[in-house]
Order: sequence, then structure tokens, then C-alpha cells
Amino acid sequence: MNRIYTRRGLTVLVLILLFVGADVSAEGETGKKDVQVLGGLSGRVVDLNGDGVAGFIFDVQPMQLQDNVLGPQDEFSPASQEPSEDMDHTNMPRTVSKVQTDSDGTFVITDIQPGLVQLRALPDIPLDKLEMLEDVFNSEEFPSVEEIPHELMRLSWREPDKRILSIQVGKVTFFNAGDPDFYDGLTFAIAPGVTIGNVKITIKSRLRIRGRVIYPDGTPLVDAQGRLDMDQRHEFRPNHGGGHGTDFFTDADGYFVQYMDEPGFYTVSVEYNDLSAGVGPFLLKDSVQPGEIVFTLENKPVAVEPPVDDIPVPGNIEFREPLTPPPAKSVWVINPINGHAYKKVQCEDWHDAQRKAVEEGAHLVSINDESEQQWLQVIFGGPPFWIGLTDVEKEGEWQWDSGEPVTYTNWITHEIHRDRLSEDEKDYVVLTFRQGEWQSVGPGSPFWRMARQAVIEKDGLVSNIDR
Repeated sequence: MNRIYTRRGLTVLVLILLFVGADVSAEGETGKKDVQVLGGLSGRVVDLNGDGVAGFIFDVQPMQLQDNVLGPQDEFSPASQEPSEDMDHTNMPRTVSKVQTDSDGTFVITDIQPGLVQLRALPDIPLDKLEMLEDVFNSEEFPSVEEIPHELMRLSWREPDKRILSIQVGKVTFFNAGDPDFYDGLTFAIAPGVTIGNVKITIKSRLRIRGRVIYPDGTPLVDAQGRLDMDQRHEFRPNHGGGHGTDFFTDADGYFVQYMDEPGFYTVSVEYNDLSAGVGPFLLKDSVQPGEIVFTLENKPVAVEPPVDDIPVPGNIEFREPLTPPPAKSVWVINPINGHAYKKVQCEDWHDAQRKAVEEGAHLVSINDESEQQWLQVIFGGPPFWIGLTDVEKEGEWQWDSGEPVTYTNWITHEIHRDRLSEDEKDYVVLTFRQGEWQSVGPGSPFWRMARQAVIEKDGLVSNIDR
């Protein structure tokens, strides 16, 4: 089962939830160090809007700090543990308290053992399945992959779809420390017999990629394990980012879910046996999350080995000019956010670009929101290119070549390559190389001579501006 903690230096926030203005009560006898008196926690789990979250599953797991390393208590061997008030005298792992919020987000836990504990979000799996998973993966004889039922193996890769942001006790709010390794939990200490009420736990949804893997005929890849590789680039700094890979498990309909902690532009590929598929880049952040992404499996490219006869023999080496590769063919690129297809074409000017768009049954690109603008910059950024905005029909009334309403603009703040044309002579728009800002130009403008590319868009609409 995936672990939600990381054994490393103590960088999480440790909370002492005692006498901080909350509803706190103590029970049990004092002065008996050999008896562990359980504590409790009750309150409500809410989202960022303050609304109760029903069915949220979390637990309170015993933790231990040893040599500046924080981890679940049962991960430390008894031989390495020194007796302390945080553990019982049998050196046995303490009970993990699991709970699921009710219809209005409230919860009650009455069996928290004293000492360091971590409140963790759990995957959205029925509690009986969670118990079954723990029994399998925590058994003395760890089973092989072949011995674990596929359903349990698939469930073991499930991650929480929420993360805990903060916990409010009385008038004091403790926030997650922000370390990506501990996004799903907060660590605190609780004394024997202490019950804390009116606790408010605030959570938020994690970034996620929901994909469906299908064969070319549309048949889903059912109950299968494959490889998932992801490359992430910063939203505003394309040279910053990274990549990683993991396994994925599809369900009975071919779906899988992968959670991400960093926003940005993602390129994702899947591999299954000798087949592969890829999608992206697409923007993923709190306000922009793509819906279902479909991966259609195809044969992976086969590396071409040079003929044996071409291998040079020592003493008879010939130096040859490298072969010039053919020019790259312009291809359509699908934006997974809106499902539209885009292509960059070579052109002489705006009119030539519009003619080529019509030949393709398309139109010059319309940019309808910020996410589409940013996606275009990542995919087609570089030299300036023509877009479909124009006021050629009526001066000052800008419209898209496709006939769509203008709902978003990104006009340049300071013009690049100024010209002497009046505003009524500049009827066409170029997306510039300066942060993708737009500049209106006309024949005689420097950009009119420089822009030799355009992006066209295919979404069922065709150019309707008179040429």
C-alpha cells in the first residue's frame, strides 16, 4: 500500500493541541504511567468555501520521532526504541484510528492513543477494503505480486484525492508546513485522556489527471497494469520543470487517475506491452483541470539499425556528409482542454494564412481564454505568428476570423517595432514573441514582413471574413 509519509528529517509542523482555547476535557486517573488513557478528537471537515465534506476518510496514526526522523511508530524496530511515554510498555504498534465523515462533514474519534500522531487523508476506498489492504501488506509474510488479487493491487495504488490544508483548534489555526512529502497530513501531540472538540479541518482537492486507455478500435484496456511517464513544465517559465514515471492500473472501463502536486504544462505518455500513446502539453492547475483524456494505443516506433555493410572497417574509414533530414511535416496538435485541433502553417501574410486555413476546412486561430493562450504559447511559441483577430470589416470592432465573439484579449503594453501607420490602417493581429502579447499591424508594418507563420484551428468552424 502506498505510504503517505516519508522518513527523513523532521520538517513537518508539530502541533501541541493542549489548552489553546478549544473544548478540552481530561479523563482517567493520573499517576499511573503503566496505563495508557485514550484521547479523542471531534469536529468537522470543510472545503475552502467552509462547506462540510461528506464521506471524507482519514486516520490518526501513531508517529515517533527518533534521531530527527519522523515516521509511523511501527516502522521503528523495537530494539532501536527507548521506552517513552509515547508508547506502551509492550513495544507493540499502537492502534490507527480511521474515520469517515458523515453527511455534513462531522466526525468523532474516541480511541486516540497519547503521544505523537499524524492526521492523514486516505484514499476514497471503503473502510473494509482499507482494512483488508493493511492486513495483506502488513502481514509477516509479505505476498508476491502474483499472490495479490488484481483488485487489491489496483486499490493499493489509489491515492487520496484531497489534501489537508489546516486544522483549527479554538481560535488557533495550524497550517500544513508545505513540504510536498507531507501534503496529506499534519502531525501533532496529544496528552493522555485529552478530548478536543470543535476542531475544524480544512481540505482541498488535489490536481489530477484522469485518463482512459483504449485500443485503436475503441476497446478499453481493462484491468491492466502499464507504465506512465509525465513531463512537467512551469506555467510561465518553460525551462523549469521535471519528469517522473510510475505504474498505472486501469479499471473495468479502462480508466486510471494520477494525482500531481505541481501545477504547470504536462506531457503524458502511457505504455502497455509494445504499445504506447501520448497526449499534451496541457495546462493543469487549480482553476484549469482537463476532463477525461483519451490515450489511443499504437505500435511504438522501431529503432532502425544501420546495415552491417555500412559499419566502417579500421584502416578503411570514409568520412561522409551527414544526410539532411527531410523538413518536418506540419501536423495537427490536439488541445486536450477543449478538444480543438491546431496546426502551424507557413504563409506570406495574413491573407495567405487565411486562404490556407480555408483549404484545410479550418480558420485562423481564435483565442478565447487565458488557458488557450498559454497552451498556444507553449506549443507554438517562438517566432511571431498570425492569429484570426481583425477589424477589417468595421474599424475598431474586432472579431475573430471564425465568427466567434471576442471574450478574451492579450494586447501588448508597449509596441514592438513601431511603425508610422495610423490605427485604422492596422487591421490584423500578430501574436508576438514577447510573452505572447498581441499587436495590431498592417501592410508596411515590420511585423507584416516578419510574420511568415500562422496557427490555424479546426473545430467545425471555417473562416467567414471576406478576403
